[in-house]
Amino acid sequence: MPPSAPHRPFRPPAAPSKEGRALLDLLRARERLRRADGGVANNGDGCVANDGGAATGDDRRGANDEEAQQLEDELVSRLNTLAASIRRRGLFATPEKAEQYRARASERSSASSRANEPAAAAGSKKRKRPKHPSGGAGLSASSFGIHLDSHSGGHSGMSGPAGEEMDEGLILTAVCRILGASVGRKKAAESEASHRASYRLVCAAMNVVSSLCHLARDGILGDAFGAAVEGEMVGSVAVPLLDALGDTILRLYYSACSANNGEKISGLAGGFKACAAVVSVVETRLSRADKTVGSLRETAWLVLNHLPDLSGSQEALSGVRTAAAALLSTLPLAGNSEGAPSAKLWSQAVTEGVALLQWAIDEFFPVADGGKGGSDANMNAKQHPEVWKEHEAWLSVAKEAPKKDEPLDLANDPTDRHRSKALQNRVECLVCYLSSLLGMEGYPLHSGLSSSALELPLDSLLDAAEVLLSYPLAAEAKHRATKSRLRASPVKDGLISPNGAIDIAPELRVCGHALFDVAVESCRGGSGALSRARRLVGMAVANLQSSCSVAIVSTVDGRRGGVSKMGMWLRGSIPLRAKSITTFQTTMLSLGAGVMVSAGTAKSVARALVLVGGCLLEQVAPNARRDDDGDEWGTLGERAQLAETAVGALASCLAAFGGLIPNDVRGTLDSIVHTCFSTLHARGSGSIFAYAHVKRAVLQLGTNCACVPWGDGGRSANMEIVRTVAAMLRNDSDSSVATAALSTLCVFDAFSTPRAPPLLIPTRGAVDDGKIGKSGFTASSLLQGMDQAKVEIAASDVAVEGKKKASSSKKARKEEAKACTKKSPESTGTPVDVVDKDAEQENHEARESKSRPSGVSAQGNSANQSNIAAAKDGSETAEKTDEVHNPEQLKDETESVPVVAAAGTAAGEKGDEMAVEPTPDPPGSVDDEPVKGGKDEEMKGESDADDDDGSSSLDDFPDIVDEDPDEEDRM
Repeated sequence: MPPSAPHRPFRPPAAPSKEGRALLDLLRARERLRRADGGVANNGDGCVANDGGAATGDDRRGANDEEAQQLEDELVSRLNTLAASIRRRGLFATPEKAEQYRARASERSSASSRANEPAAAAGSKKRKRPKHPSGGAGLSASSFGIHLDSHSGGHSGMSGPAGEEMDEGLILTAVCRILGASVGRKKAAESEASHRASYRLVCAAMNVVSSLCHLARDGILGDAFGAAVEGEMVGSVAVPLLDALGDTILRLYYSACSANNGEKISGLAGGFKACAAVVSVVETRLSRADKTVGSLRETAWLVLNHLPDLSGSQEALSGVRTAAAALLSTLPLAGNSEGAPSAKLWSQAVTEGVALLQWAIDEFFPVADGGKGGSDANMNAKQHPEVWKEHEAWLSVAKEAPKKDEPLDLANDPTDRHRSKALQNRVECLVCYLSSLLGMEGYPLHSGLSSSALELPLDSLLDAAEVLLSYPLAAEAKHRATKSRLRASPVKDGLISPNGAIDIAPELRVCGHALFDVAVESCRGGSGALSRARRLVGMAVANLQSSCSVAIVSTVDGRRGGVSKMGMWLRGSIPLRAKSITTFQTTMLSLGAGVMVSAGTAKSVARALVLVGGCLLEQVAPNARRDDDGDEWGTLGERAQLAETAVGALASCLAAFGGLIPNDVRGTLDSIVHTCFSTLHARGSGSIFAYAHVKRAVLQLGTNCACVPWGDGGRSANMEIVRTVAAMLRNDSDSSVATAALSTLCVFDAFSTPRAPPLLIPTRGAVDDGKIGKSGFTASSLLQGMDQAKVEIAASDVAVEGKKKASSSKKARKEEAKACTKKSPESTGTPVDVVDKDAEQENHEARESKSRPSGVSAQGNSANQSNIAAAKDGSETAEKTDEVHNPEQLKDETESVPVVAAAGTAAGEKGDEMAVEPTPDPPGSVDDEPVKGGKDEEMKGESDADDDDGSSSLDDFPDIVDEDPDEEDRM
């Protein structure tokens, strides 16, 4: 059987301005190949009974698959390039193009409305309001050239000039087609069959959506209108696009669960990011799309609840968790059909998140007194059935039996371990969700959420954070109180055992620090934090004390017998100690200097400052004794991070409290700072100071210590050692350390060098005379100069384009005159008329160039160059008029004209002021004087031209004048 005919590869259009059309053509070609594969697969075995026919079908399928793969690679490459271009300059290249596109969309919308009016009037008496895909008012998707109902019809309808103007709409059409977006879900079966794209293609399309939405949300410098138009375009297809993205996320999730494919994890994160970006751009235009918003919320919680079942790295799973939490935190911006403001929905979301967190802990391991419902922040499940429904959905997932393929371990119950990990995942997801809500991550800068309209449930947040922070001690107490044979059994009124509670205690403690920090930061400087200062300081200092080593706590408290053995396994964790110091620093910055003068907090804060100093001294002191029996664990990098955190906390407290710090505490801090700088000066970059970030932090601490006075008005005694170390580090190999050292030296020189007021105030301009350069710019003059330079650059570009067009039209007219002369050499009427028209047009251009405003030719001698060009055009016109009457001379000398013009252009570019200004013949000389031919006349004309050129060139030179004549000259 003869081999099958080879498929001709598809070649997309190469024009960059038709990117949308190229994408749609590639998609249609790919779908044709997929359908052809399906036809061969169905008919190969049924219609062909021999082996040769089956082999031919396999060959065709192989060829189609190879070509489809090439098309897919081209699509992915184009989409990635398009996403990068959108992030850099937007969908529209210029603001003018965005304005034209918006005007064209308005015209299409008006025309569509006028066309639908007669049909609506003839149909029913009650006219229904048209429903846009965005769920709100605004231009429809078809007005922007985006076609979701019929891709092929929309593609064919975009031909002609209108297709060029609406090509950006075709880009969104192609992206929606890849993701499977359609209006009304009318073709669900067809979407499942033909619109199912590959994983790489879907990720590239979602990347384009995210880039477009980020630029539309944040805007672009100098093109706010273009960003607004892009936001309208996204809003016109928001609802079907979000529905398609939700379905894509579900397909990726089920695919990752069934095949244990970790590569799909990044696709899940990309889908959540794209949904969050669309919601943040559209905002309240989704207020009528409650079904879509609810579907997105259910999808996000489904993935978060089953996150432990996915196989992948911790970083990938953390990325999915963060992206899903960011999507959930942006849903209050969409509003609802009842018209509730976004601020109210935001506060309600925070309250619901806190309730879900407390319910989860009370259900698995009750910590608060009274068990479930004992806290004041717990909401009534009957009043909020949807929140309780979500909690029950998670409980059903957490209580289900683990997978059967896990190995049997009699010492560790797999069910208890599964429930413990489920509780840990739930707490981490809820804390991430609350952090995104309180931090407003992904919210637009112009969002209507103002701090005055927000109600923050601070007490509920502090209750949840306190439960998480005290969870390790409660788990340890329960573990000690339970008999060893019962420690693997679930606790009373709970679902996990003491052993399981101990296993997840450090992770829950970290979550408590994160929730406490974001709650305190959200009310920084407000009355809510100041009214709860005693509670905040108590929580921060208690956690700091429980994280410090036994030696530091015993020394500061004065108890040489040691401390309680409770929580000893937490004191050795270096990362937890750094988290506790960060929490203390955040609390002090939020409360301000008032905590150092308040009777209820001053003593605790002073004690905490000494504890932080002791943690720093343990890491940097050369003779500090460390435990050798493994009580503390942490790498050298984690110890460097702890040292940087302690140094930053001390520097912040010194700057915030100032002279309010007691003298005894200030003396302790100065002594610790002196030890740090002495160690750094003696050991250089050894040990902990090998890290650049530690050296930068220590320099900042030394600067603050030298600048902040004592309580009695005295200054620190560490100035000399700080100056010496800064001078040593000014030549450090790390540029950031060298910069910090130079900044420290500048600060010391500023306040330590006495400077008297000047007796005489000289003029600074006179003092600067004779220096290397004068750059006496102010901010306004510099901006004015830059604006003027931009105008001149634009004018020069316009002039260059005009010269190119003039030269091309001049060349075309020459070719036309030459062709006319060849056709009728005896008749001279038509060529003379053509040349006369050329001469009139060139004279008109010369007059326009002379009458240009002075702003275009403000620099150099561009006006002189325009006059020279006009004179040359006139001379060339006169030469053309003479050449028309002599065809042979026109044939021989036509090629020399561009050379003369090029030489004149080069002379004009060099700025020559000694230019030739030839006087053209009068306009009527061509018709009045008779034509004289012959070789003698030609020779005579050439010699006359040479004499004229020589005389004109000699006249350009100035006369030589001897200003200092000698005696010989006088005689």
